[in-house]
Amino acid sequence: MIHPTPRLRFAPSPTGPLHLGGARTAMYNWALARALGGTFVLRIEDTDRARSTDESLQVILEGLSWLGIDWDEGPSFDAGDRSNGGGDFGPYFQMQRLDRYEQAAKKLLAAGHAYRCYCTPERMEAVRAEQKANKSSFLGYDGRCRDLTDVQRAEFEEQGLTSNVRFRMPEERVIKVNDLIRGDVEVNTKQLDDWVMVRAGGVPLYNFACVIDDVDMKITHVVRGEEHFLNGIKQNLVFEALGHECPQYAHIPLILNQKGGKLSKRDPGVKSTLEYRDLGYPPEAVFNYISLLGWGFSADRDVFTRDEMVAAFKIGGVGKSGAKFDVDKLHWMCGEYIRKWSTDDCLARSQQWLEAALPEGALAGHQGWLRNVVACYQERVTVLSEFPDKVQWLLADPELDEPALKAIKKRPDCKTWFAGFADLLETLPMAVSFPGDRGDADDAVRLPTLEDAPEPESSFATPAALERAARAWAEQQEIKFGHFVGPVRAALTGTNKGPGFFDVVFLLGKEACVRRLRKHAVQ
Repeated sequence: MIHPTPRLRFAPSPTGPLHLGGARTAMYNWALARALGGTFVLRIEDTDRARSTDESLQVILEGLSWLGIDWDEGPSFDAGDRSNGGGDFGPYFQMQRLDRYEQAAKKLLAAGHAYRCYCTPERMEAVRAEQKANKSSFLGYDGRCRDLTDVQRAEFEEQGLTSNVRFRMPEERVIKVNDLIRGDVEVNTKQLDDWVMVRAGGVPLYNFACVIDDVDMKITHVVRGEEHFLNGIKQNLVFEALGHECPQYAHIPLILNQKGGKLSKRDPGVKSTLEYRDLGYPPEAVFNYISLLGWGFSADRDVFTRDEMVAAFKIGGVGKSGAKFDVDKLHWMCGEYIRKWSTDDCLARSQQWLEAALPEGALAGHQGWLRNVVACYQERVTVLSEFPDKVQWLLADPELDEPALKAIKKRPDCKTWFAGFADLLETLPMAVSFPGDRGDADDAVRLPTLEDAPEPESSFATPAALERAARAWAEQQEIKFGHFVGPVRAALTGTNKGPGFFDVVFLLGKEACVRRLRKHAVQ
């Protein structure tokens, strides 16, 4: 009898990082468990002893946590101790459950639902080669050991042959499955061979172990990729043979690349979960975007919170066809989230990337200036790791890129403007330098803010005041201000992109602005 409380699980193998497909599977199981008021179980399928590592497990646990996917039962967050973090249905590591698999395998053997197979890997390879050569409509195990007598088994064992345990598939039986996404589907068992349940040595394979785990952990719903659909047929028969009801299955479609093929880690923009984290993608945006790869929140908006997803999530709302991964939309969504943050939140979140780009101690000593930098670029970044490249022009005199050179060449008189504007700046009571411009910047230098605070008419402590002075100067010089801004901005920043012109002057400070303008005035 299935436990009345909905129970769902995510069961990764700790053989590598958590990629997009695995993250989406975990997300849909988590969301459905939360939507149904049930329990979300994290189970670790670590029977691939050659490739399973604590390092990979820790990466998976950290990836789930970074996305905000929490589990009610499962391992401790510290992968190294291999202990259970909570729950009454553990252990949650398959390699700690070998005795349970052995017990279940013996039950199936005794009932005739399974049998011992002594075929060597070499024989199986030869069988497959022969089937392919004969263009057989059936490729798989040929059933050689399906009906061995006790005498035949004893002879094989006397020869030193070890045995796998195979599940005995019914012959030409039509299995009808109601999939929560695909609907009613019929499969004839003649398409499937007698598959290995347990390897020699007692380690179970996926289709057997996960059934025993789902029975013991009272799993009611299984959401997973459509590539597991035929595995679901095999598992359904194991549940039946053991006398248990099968969970409700939902097989979600593939994530596709832009060409319509199966998404690969080699496709542009595809990264593991923690790679997105380390590049400064907002976790809320990554969660939001991945959840839309096959499921729709609303017809009129794509940006929503985790709580909103849970409130709206229905597994029947997942589409039957594959969803294309679009890195441009992911970046757009990241920008949407970054723009919603407060400036202080954005500064805190971008700190590790700013620390790598700025002089040592800048974050501690010049929070006001850094806050202004972040405020100017918060609208212009899509991931936080873009900050270092964006602010390089503040840290060292930049080389002029092609758009900057073009802007300067377009105005033949601009070198005279550079010199004149430098003369003006030298007369203004503004910050003499910016913190990144010299290693011995005096902490006593006042670093004003961009906030719109009341100011004396004579003060030049804000971009607005700088603008008034510059416009008055340009008018006196009979220079069209629209012509003036482009080349001067190019000389200061090395490009034609970035913050507004007076934010540039304000952030750069008097000393650096004057030096750069005079440099380009004589070149």
